[in-house]
Amino acid sequence: MKEYTCVLVSHHKDIGKTIEEWQKNGWRLHTYQATGFGTDVKHYLLFEREKNRDKSLSSEAAAAAAAAAAT
Repeated sequence: MKEYTCVLVSHHKDIGKTIEEWQKNGWRLHTYQATGFGTDVKHYLLFEREKNRDKSLSSEAAAAAAAAAAT
């Protein structure tokens, strides 16, 4: 299952920095949308990541350990 979060960026010069910061925290850019006209433009970045990533990785490791112990 995935989780999503939307981030509002008010100036286009901050878009790259915002994406970089969110990617460092495990998020991936899913969609980018800009709305407005002239100088009143809003930039919306929708990020996604796997929900409970750490739990799913640890359950996979536990399953692999159980399979190894069974053989």
